[in-house]
Amino acid sequence: MRAPTRKRLAAFAAIAIGAGGVVGLAALPAQAQELAKYPIVDGSVAWGVKESFRNYVTGPIAGGAIEAVDGATVNDDGTFTFAPVTGVSDLPNQATETAAPGGVHFTGHHGDLDLLIENIETVSDTESYTGAIYADVTSGGEVFEDVHFADFTVGAWTYVDGFTTLTDAPVVLTADGAEAFAGFYQAGTALDPITIAVKTDMTDPIGEEPTEEEPSSEDPASEGPSSEEPGGTVYDVTGGDADWGVKESFRSYVTGPIANGEITVAEPATENADGTYHFPEAAGTFTAETCHLDASFAGAVNFYGHEGELDLDLADLSVKSVDGGLAVFSGATQIADVAVEQLAITGGAVTVDVAAATVAAGGVDFFGGFYTEGTELDPVSFTVQIDGAPDTSCEPTGTPGGGTGGEGTTTSASGAGSPKLPVTGSPLTLFIAAAGVLLAGGAAVMVLARRRALQA
Repeated sequence: MRAPTRKRLAAFAAIAIGAGGVVGLAALPAQAQELAKYPIVDGSVAWGVKESFRNYVTGPIAGGAIEAVDGATVNDDGTFTFAPVTGVSDLPNQATETAAPGGVHFTGHHGDLDLLIENIETVSDTESYTGAIYADVTSGGEVFEDVHFADFTVGAWTYVDGFTTLTDAPVVLTADGAEAFAGFYQAGTALDPITIAVKTDMTDPIGEEPTEEEPSSEDPASEGPSSEEPGGTVYDVTGGDADWGVKESFRSYVTGPIANGEITVAEPATENADGTYHFPEAAGTFTAETCHLDASFAGAVNFYGHEGELDLDLADLSVKSVDGGLAVFSGATQIADVAVEQLAITGGAVTVDVAAATVAAGGVDFFGGFYTEGTELDPVSFTVQIDGAPDTSCEPTGTPGGGTGGEGTTTSASGAGSPKLPVTGSPLTLFIAAAGVLLAGGAAVMVLARRRALQA
């Protein structure tokens, strides 16, 4: 089994550019496009190549046979499964690159027909609705290595029992695939649909090296600042939790009769009795001189509806100081502003109780235009323990330790191993790009341009 190749990725980029009209509608915010890739640790690819070809090979004319080789298996319906899958997933676009071992050997006509398709690789991207199948093909003794064999159309992914699945995506033969197929079919011929199921390890982003603390020659004090920086004394956030429901009407909409969806909470986050969510295991820093708090919380929440057209993942949640208040972040995106004029440190802890929250500028893109900037959200509550910090009251600023200014960085609690939910389709950007949305008096009318019209 081979790793995805540069040639294959370059060719797929050309496919995505060719779908520019779709990409223009469904373009994601820059913050989302730059999120890390995560390793695929399990999964499978199910594909039958082409049913009529299989029937021809084993029929009375060719009088041949079909053999699954090198770990591939034959399904009850005659299609094939290639597993286990490895690769990467680029969230939240649900862009996946997969590679699977095994192959299928078709023989017939007393050896005149001899076709081996093996080492199946796929590249798929929900943002552009495009996908590609690559394979090593040996036809009549001629070898076609890493050939761009077929293209497929990407629809909605679903998330069940830890696996994200694209089911029965339509497939067509490419020009290169037609040549490798020994001219049996022309480019554009419909092949069997493909199903891809992947399980992603959300705790280990690719390309991020773990940091190791340098050993200290002195015994640490039982209490005190974590470090001295030019911009101020930085204290560690050593624990705490947050409670937030995002927006009650949005939760009701997701699980109601229009979206007909579900909300899934990933541990260690939990759902509170009132329907809001509890995010534990706070970590981060507090800079006393600049009154800058940077606290992250573990767990994730996935909002899913409209059979995958609506699919939003709230993960890597953090609360940070910004000039004049606080803000809620999901990953690198500032999604909500929190009305807090003063931070009070008492007994080594900061508590914010039921603070008003509104959609931030970055939250407009995060919610796919579902809400405008300034729209009221559910209030935010949190408590964090700050090791060794003196009692004080200060006005939050966007200047972290070190005097560098800006919003600072977040040490994610999920980096310690807490699970996050994979994005199982696309963010709300894709849903809204395909829908005209009217929200009035709590009722919603949505026209899904791609599939159907729904009216409340």
